[in-house]
Amino acid sequence: MISDFALNQTKKTFLTVGVDTAVGKTVFSGLFGRYIINKGISLRLVKPLCSGGRKDIEFLAACSSVEQEKINFWYDDLPISPAAWELRSGKKVDFEGTVSWLKDGFDSMVECTLVEGVGGLLAPITFEHTVASLAQELSSRLIIIAQNRVGVINHVLLTLEAAISRELSVACVILMGQEEPDASTVHNAEIIRMHMLNIHDFKGVYEFPWLGKEADNPELMSTNVKKAKSVLEQIFDKVINPII
Repeated sequence: MISDFALNQTKKTFLTVGVDTAVGKTVFSGLFGRYIINKGISLRLVKPLCSGGRKDIEFLAACSSVEQEKINFWYDDLPISPAAWELRSGKKVDFEGTVSWLKDGFDSMVECTLVEGVGGLLAPITFEHTVASLAQELSSRLIIIAQNRVGVINHVLLTLEAAISRELSVACVILMGQEEPDASTVHNAEIIRMHMLNIHDFKGVYEFPWLGKEADNPELMSTNVKKAKSVLEQIFDKVINPII
């Protein structure tokens, strides 16, 4: 049984989910996590499910200044989704173990937990569970990550509707800047605001700057946090400050 403290801690748990894979979840999670820590807030930053290389784990570990084993629960070298790994290997991904590992990490010394998801909201984790299932188990608030490019409006609105239909709480939407912005970039955030559902306690749509091809380089972490300081401060003030 989960303690009263752990149940309360779920209210301070955020899950970053993409509208697709490779949209910038790790870059945002790591840099936002580092910014929160720099503000003097005790944060647990994790990526429980990862495959295809440990670069993301290494980056998040550097951002939170902890050992890699505290960042990740399930890993495989193949660049493959957990559910596809189940089909290929004939083994089971331990979803319940993943949830328990996350909940066991709730600690009285940790003021906030930031969990990086895998793929999109409905990306399968096992035959029976998706990333949405993980959000439901943790009672976490969603931070939806998308690339700021043509087509993103539909992707974000579909993800928002899927979240709301599952009674998931959405904190905000982050549009990640691109190296070569297209003609839609300057309008996407405003059009999303115009067409999205009315979501309780929604904190806004934010545009995150392009930080270069080495945005996930641990050695450039401090530099990139400074480059993104303006938007990170806005998100912190709206999303994190009210719960701490």
